[in-house]
Parts: sequence; structure tokens; C-alpha cells
Amino acid sequence: MHQRFRGMLIMGTKSKVLLIGGIIIIALILRIWGIAYDLPYIYHPDEPVPLGIAYRMLATGDLNPHFFDWSSLIIYINLFIQFVYSFFERIFIPDSSFKPANPLVELAMGVTYSPKPIIVLLGRLVTVAVGICTIVIVISAGKHIFNDLRVGMLAGLMMAIAPTNVALNRYITPDAYATFFMTLVLWASISIYSNGQMWGYILAGIGLGLAVSSKYNAGLIGIVILTAHFLSHGLRGFKDWRLYLTVFLAVLAFAITTPYSWLDFHTFLPSFLSTGTHYATGHPGMEGNTLHWYFSYMWRTAGIIYPLAALSIIRGWIPKPSEKIVLLSLFPVVYFAFISNFIVRNDRTFLPLTPFLFLLASELLAGLFDSIKSLPSQRWQQLAFLGLTCLLAISLVVPAKSTFADTVQLTTMNSRETARVWIEQNLPAGSKIAIESYSPFVNPARFKVSGFVRIIDFEPEWYIQNGFDYLVFSQGMYGRFYRQPEQYPTEVAKYDEFFNDFMLVRLFTDGNYEVRIYALHRDEATSP
Repeated sequence: MHQRFRGMLIMGTKSKVLLIGGIIIIALILRIWGIAYDLPYIYHPDEPVPLGIAYRMLATGDLNPHFFDWSSLIIYINLFIQFVYSFFERIFIPDSSFKPANPLVELAMGVTYSPKPIIVLLGRLVTVAVGICTIVIVISAGKHIFNDLRVGMLAGLMMAIAPTNVALNRYITPDAYATFFMTLVLWASISIYSNGQMWGYILAGIGLGLAVSSKYNAGLIGIVILTAHFLSHGLRGFKDWRLYLTVFLAVLAFAITTPYSWLDFHTFLPSFLSTGTHYATGHPGMEGNTLHWYFSYMWRTAGIIYPLAALSIIRGWIPKPSEKIVLLSLFPVVYFAFISNFIVRNDRTFLPLTPFLFLLASELLAGLFDSIKSLPSQRWQQLAFLGLTCLLAISLVVPAKSTFADTVQLTTMNSRETARVWIEQNLPAGSKIAIESYSPFVNPARFKVSGFVRIIDFEPEWYIQNGFDYLVFSQGMYGRFYRQPEQYPTEVAKYDEFFNDFMLVRLFTDGNYEVRIYALHRDEATSP
């Protein structure tokens, strides 16, 4: 019975193509589903960053992003998207002039409106394409490092359905880009290890530079290049000029795609350093208990897959190291130790680990199926096959179920939309309204709107003195403090003060998301 699983090695080309095509179709459906969940509004706090900078570049002709908290590649990609859109808009829409898409209307973090939602959708579709290409590379990497298509296809399927990958492949953020180029580096490094061909070194260097140009911490993927090179050549690898060519190409690729890192170095350096400081000092709602959080997150989103990957690493190092497992596991071990030392922890930081861990887990499962044939009797082989099949099913069902639940939640109308409509229809025009991050979008053409990171950053009396009529609070901001009251007692006390001092006009709880609207003057309060 174990031959059924092993039969994938000898299947025809057509069957292989159909199976790989099926994996890609599953991945595409899951990523497209819900891709326009918030449009024309943008709920993600980071998406307006590259979109807004790209718009300014196209409008002014100044290609300096003047923003280096992120690497610049994603900004230039969105600049290209907006340029192409504006070009074709001029061709196909009569009387239109060549001009950039309309700027975003950003009121607060996570409270943005896009007059041209097609631009946002195009940017997200490019991210989807990048995520799909990453899956293809993972399939190929598994096939070539272990000479076993099962490993690549199973890892590709895991990546296709994993909630971390599906969610972060929908947004205009650098994470999917960085993971793509890091996976490309792995693929090229496998060639360096296997046959030492020149193209492997060239591709690895370019991929490394583009990975860093997507996200600074992606530079750690250089560990894979070094591992592949020295596993193949030993210490004499220090004399191999191709290694230094790889370093040169990495620097060149980064310099070309983040050009103002050296053209505007005095601005770049402080911003670059501040990124590390941010992760080291904290981010409310994403800080503390880092190691425990990552382990909990891994179990919650993928079940037994990551423990299987850990077992694969242990099996590959003890008692005698396997070079292939060393090549595949050294980076995730170092990277996980690196990110676990920061106070800030989140899914986007974890994302680059997933291709490696899925490949390792798949290698272990394939090896277990192969070991069935060594069992002494057919009955034991049948029982082992049944048990491993159940294990395989469980490893796929848990992440698929989590992805399905997350996407349903994403596409369910929540209080941000119902509260937005209610405010538009029920509050008096011209009212002065304060909103905090992740609140509903309040029409600035109808109301006097002021956005704040947190409403509690000012005292209640300050809002009265400055003539505000209503305050809009969002679970996306205050909820993080109430989930950990022992860690944020000051913030909870301040929110309690607002909630007790002012009159609650309306409480929305649609889609398990809470929005509170308070009136500062009781005679202005509108009943539910």
C-alpha cells in the first residue's frame, strides 16, 4: 500500500503537471477569495505606505521615497503598477489625461479610503502572483534537493493552504516579496550545493540583494548560500571567486532597487536603524512572551506540521548530520533564534520560515512512508500506512480549516462598515468627530474629522475644550490593551475613564468586531 504514495515518483509527466496545477489552483482560489474584502476602504495599516509614496513619486517625479523604515522595492513595484494603469487609462478612457491615480484619503492608521480601488486591487494581485511563484519554487526545491517530487508537492500544498501564507499573500506589504526572494535563494543554493554551476551563484546573489531590498531582515538568508558553498567545497571555498561574485551581485541588486540607500545615505541610515529599535523596544499588542507566542501561533495555524519539521531537523542532525538537512535547516534555526530575541512578534516576521519548515516536514513524511516497506509483515505495513495516512490528513486539515475560518471572518461584514453607514446617516452633518486607529471611515466631506493613533493620547477634558462632539473608539486599537490588562494597566484605566465619563451613543458588535461611539455632550446624544 505504501507504493501508492511512492508512485508519485514514477507517474507520467501529464499526471505531475495536473497535480502541480491543482496545487496552484487551490492556492490561487484561497488567495483571491476575500482579496477585495475592504475596498474602496483600506483596513490594513501598512498598505497605504507604498501606495501613497508611489503616488507622490508619480505625481512629482521625485523618485526618492524619503522613507526608509522599509526597503524600497515594494514602493517601486507599486510605482510601476500606477504608471502602467495611468498609461492605459489614457489610452482606453476618452478625454483622460496622463496623470497618477487619485491620492488616498488617510484619516488615521488603518482608516483609509481609495478613490481608485482598482489600484489597490492590482497591487494585491501582484502580491498573490508572487505568493503563487513562491509555491512553484518550493515544489521545485523539494524535488531537486531530495530528488523526490513528493516532498516538493507536499510542501507546496502545505504552503498553498497555510493561513500565514494565504493571509499575507493578499496584502500590499513587503513580506510576500521577501519570502519569494528568500525561497529563490534557497533554490539557487541547492544548485550551488549539487553541481556548483555559475548560474546558481549569480541567481543566489541577485536573489539575496532583492530579498534585502524587500525587507532588511531577509539578509539572514545569506546563511543558506554560505552553507551550500562550504558544504560543496569545504574550507577551500574561501578561495573560490564565485562566492565573492555572489556578494558583489547582492550589493549591486540592493543598490539598484533601493537606490537612495546610498544616494540619500544620511536619511537612510537613521531610518534603517530605527527599524531594529522598534522590534527591540516594543509595539503595543505585538510584544512580550515572544517565544511562547511563536510556539502558540505555530500550533494554532499549522498543528503538527511544525513539530514534524522539528523532528526532521533532529533526525537530520543526530546521530550523523545529513548535508541536505543541514542545508535546509540551518537558516530556520538561526532565524527563529534571531526573531525570538525581539520583544515584538507577529505573523509577518514568521512568514520566511514557512517554506523551509514545510519542506522539512514533507521530507520526514515521505521518509516515513518509505520506511513502511522495511516492516516485517504485510499487516504491519497496512497498519503503518493507515496511521501515516491519518497523520498526513491531519497535517493538512488543521491549516486548511484555519484558513477557511480566517477568510470567512475576513469577508464577513463587521462593525467598521455598519458603523460607517450609521454615522453617515444618523449623526448631524458638520459634527466634529475624533476617531482612533482601525475605526470606521468617517466622511470628511460631511463631518469635521480628526484622526488619532489612540484617543487616550489626550485627556477627556482636552476633547471638550476643543469642541469635539463625538468620539469613535475601535476594538482594533483598545482591544489589544484589554486582552492583556496586566501588561497595560495604564492604557486600560485611561480607556475606562473615557467610557465612564461620556455617554455611549451606539455600540456595534457585528462580525465579532467592536466599535463604540460616544457623545461628549448629553444633549447631543443620539439614541440607538
